[in-house]
Amino acid sequence: MITMKELLKWLGAIVGLLIAMLLFVIGVLSNPGPFFPEKKLYGSITVFSEKPIGQKTDSIMSEVLLRLNEVPIYDQDRKYNLCLCSSQTKFSFFSRLTPRANRIMGFNLLGSAFINEDFINDLGLKTGGQPKYLTREGSVVHVATHELMHGYIADAYGYFASRTLPEWKTEGYCEYGVNQFVAPNDNGYSISERIDIFLDDSWWNPTAEIHRPHYVWGLMMEYLINIRGLSFVQVMADSVHYEKTYEDMIDWRKSVEVNN
Repeated sequence: MITMKELLKWLGAIVGLLIAMLLFVIGVLSNPGPFFPEKKLYGSITVFSEKPIGQKTDSIMSEVLLRLNEVPIYDQDRKYNLCLCSSQTKFSFFSRLTPRANRIMGFNLLGSAFINEDFINDLGLKTGGQPKYLTREGSVVHVATHELMHGYIADAYGYFASRTLPEWKTEGYCEYGVNQFVAPNDNGYSISERIDIFLDDSWWNPTAEIHRPHYVWGLMMEYLINIRGLSFVQVMADSVHYEKTYEDMIDWRKSVEVNN
């Protein structure tokens, strides 16, 4: 029969093991450098890669920084890790340390963004890169910028407070941050034209339905910020609701159509 002393001893050992495992996970996710052979600093963002870092990565980071520089909450002095996982195996090693699925495009946690290049490239081949300005286009630049944006939102709003924000606001602001430097000036892809793409079911097959909400959330943020002139603090306020924002955006699109 197990005595109380022995039971407490076993419980202590289990708790100690769980704490050790938690510390290991935190250590790996916050300091992923030892698991990559290559690294390079781009501003305050340290890129880790399985492959030699050369012109291709330089080009990706040039585009990422161009987009981030146009976002009001971007802090160029905030240090972040960006891990470019070229294989599913490498990405799964990190994603399995979290509750997330393995076959996703990326995630941001504890100051590090992890990018699944294998899945991004595979999805881009399947979709033909359409629609543009969505993760389904198969752009590492898009996903990397999006995941880094999650970190800047947490910095600007507060880590724990940002966790209470509605998904459409956090994901939408990330999509706004990714696209607002490039999409509004792309012929054929103004905000009005992208709203039309969202409303057109022919663009969205059954496998695209999980990404379609992110597309409209980004448009809603773009509408609030670029058309209505709201700031980051204002769009994140409790007084800004999904249903009202969506209805107002659609009404605005109709009024633009009538005026033209």
